[in-house]
Amino acid sequence: MKIKSIRESEFNLMEGVRQIIVHDYSHKFAILDLGEKFGSYGISWRSSSLEPIIKVWEEENAVWIGVDQQLACICLQSGRLLVSLPLTTYIVQILTLDRVTAVLTEEEVLLFNPGGSIRFSEDLPDQGIGMSVVGEELAIEMLDGDSLTINTMTGVFKSLVPIG
Repeated sequence: MKIKSIRESEFNLMEGVRQIIVHDYSHKFAILDLGEKFGSYGISWRSSSLEPIIKVWEEENAVWIGVDQQLACICLQSGRLLVSLPLTTYIVQILTLDRVTAVLTEEEVLLFNPGGSIRFSEDLPDQGIGMSVVGEELAIEMLDGDSLTINTMTGVFKSLVPIG
């Protein structure tokens, strides 16, 4: 699996169903090459300072792609697009865990089941800047220094604890 920058003219020549992430007024363009079996998928985005986040979910044989305010997931068994989701804020991080994918944006956290259905979505009390796995829970660090802990199976907020 490779990602390669391309020109806008090359992106525009791609078949529409192969353009899995498309932003209005894009400034950057790339191809995600999934090999001979599935071919290439195109992505475009606005920000010249951001690069796509690519996470392979080995357990579910899928790849997650996020850039700017767009999220996609492709099944690596069928080549089928499992998720194509526009978001309201920028993607900060994607983590693939046991039976769940966590997506952190600046203002919310989303948990996805295998197959791409949304298990949980919740607004954050402050801007999210990172997340990590703590045991069987997900710890989300906020810009103000607080940390929010979420149970990945239920989506229940376990605690809100100041860091440091």
